[in-house]
Amino acid sequence: MKIVIVGGGPRGLSVLERIVEWSREEQVVQITMFDPYGPGGKVWREDQPLSLLMNSVASHVTLFTDETLSTKGPIAKGPNLYEWAQHEAAVFIKQNNVENKQKLLEECASLGPNDHCSRVFYGLYQKWFYEYVQTRMTEQTSVKFFKDTVRAVKKQDEKFLVYTKAVEATADTVILALGHQEIELTRSEKELASYASEHRLFYSSPKNAADAHLEAITDQTPVIIRGLGLVFFDYLTLLTSDRGGHFEEEQGKLIYRCSGKEPKIIVGSRRGMPYHARGVNQKGYGKEYQPRFLKEKSLNKFKRKERFSAEQFFELLKKEVEFAYYSALLKERYPKVNQVRFCEEFIRTKGASSILEKYSIAETDYWDWSIIEQPDQEITEAESFRSFISRYLEWDFKESTKGNLSGPFSTALDSLKDLRDEVRFTLDQKLFSDDDYKKWLWDWFTPLNAFLSIGPPLERTAELKALIDAGVVTMLEPGMKIETGKGEFVAYSAKNPVQKYQAHFLLEARLPKTANQISLNPLVQQLLREEMAGLHELELANGELYQTGALLVDYKTNQVQSKAGKTIVGLFCYGVPTEGIHWLTAATSRPGTDPWNLREADVIASTIFEA
Repeated sequence: MKIVIVGGGPRGLSVLERIVEWSREEQVVQITMFDPYGPGGKVWREDQPLSLLMNSVASHVTLFTDETLSTKGPIAKGPNLYEWAQHEAAVFIKQNNVENKQKLLEECASLGPNDHCSRVFYGLYQKWFYEYVQTRMTEQTSVKFFKDTVRAVKKQDEKFLVYTKAVEATADTVILALGHQEIELTRSEKELASYASEHRLFYSSPKNAADAHLEAITDQTPVIIRGLGLVFFDYLTLLTSDRGGHFEEEQGKLIYRCSGKEPKIIVGSRRGMPYHARGVNQKGYGKEYQPRFLKEKSLNKFKRKERFSAEQFFELLKKEVEFAYYSALLKERYPKVNQVRFCEEFIRTKGASSILEKYSIAETDYWDWSIIEQPDQEITEAESFRSFISRYLEWDFKESTKGNLSGPFSTALDSLKDLRDEVRFTLDQKLFSDDDYKKWLWDWFTPLNAFLSIGPPLERTAELKALIDAGVVTMLEPGMKIETGKGEFVAYSAKNPVQKYQAHFLLEARLPKTANQISLNPLVQQLLREEMAGLHELELANGELYQTGALLVDYKTNQVQSKAGKTIVGLFCYGVPTEGIHWLTAATSRPGTDPWNLREADVIASTIFEA
């Protein structure tokens, strides 16, 4: 049996490991992997600054299965990222030709279970994992890795032909484990890029910050950044402390000392608020929030109804978040309240406000979704937005330091991570109408979930506040607008259109969205052009077909489906290109939680070997 895996990042490596564990009864299995950046892939490559961090803590990252795996594959335990740092990493780093060897050894020695390691360090874990998996192979199993880009996959009888510029391989099975792809610019992005070219300006389209050419941005020059998510925080690091400035504690407050090489950063977004800092991790192995309103029994009841309103589902999900919040709040501020009784009544009444009144919870402690979604509503008439954002960031940092089991706010936000499978259940079971999926899941909840629960390490929030205090960063009010005029980019807030900022540099601080229909990946283009793959669409009530951006796959097996809807047996695709059929496909795998990515990889392997 010949198997090709396209993509050498975490998902490609996970499916390699699953194939190795599933293939022990096979006579001969030849695996070929392709990724131009080698094991670990582009995002986790070695030649990037060590200042760029993972957003998950080291003990919450693994590539190994464990006893929680709910699919039927063989379990093969191994060290999580933190355990690897403790026992394996130093030897691996010393034995290999690794850039920044000494700094990585220092990182290895100092890394704690709840620390955020560099992306390079996680990339090394993946390289080690690739080598380790080979030690698990039987004599009949082999793997080759080509640092090359697959440009086409064609069907020939019952086989597949896989083409790069240098290699042609034959396969019985092909698995696409592609990550984020470059896509065509949108109309407005093309206009900005064209204007930049015409007026000799600098425009950086959506991409990983490590891939941007920031050397062109000169000292003390204004630069506009659009976006306040994870990529923004990466740009912030690259343009400040990586240019020689440094942060230091002074009387319990973080201060930024400028190097003079920083640009003047103007930043904003539609919401106008930076993603929330991640709470200090207090969750050990397998510790997760357990749902009260969206238990498996309730979900199966919704399934029997065949159609269930997304609005109803998300109201219950909101109640889960509120339950997590009030449970922690009582411990912190209301120790005299009978917590067991409060929780029972909260569940029975689905969080009715009368319960809060009954137990004398102060109104200032109420969870208010309107403010959670748009925090700038709390600006007082007497304060400026700058004053508000400084106060808000200080509060966010302080709440995050309380931890994701002790701090009421962090506990609530972190519960969203533990409720992801409940959201995925609604997709897998097609509980909602297509209109509901678009309106509630993709347009409303997905960006809100990112804002609340997919934020940066908390030190980044403290650093942002210090940079604002130092005058390096200016934040616009919500409703950011970008225009062009007089040979420059112009940024302002719709809430304060009089205050405009001009710059020669504009950075889009976000990753390209999943939009296979405009992908620049030659393989995806070929599969779509030859109709070997189709695009996923939602059929809206008004007759409109809405493209989610996902490649069309069978959601149960992840086998690719053609434009005509026919399953291409033996051709699989999972992970980021299926975002739209699946949800939050870029998430890392956390030990002890039956992680979704490892389940998907296991199902692919079982489909191959049980066919």
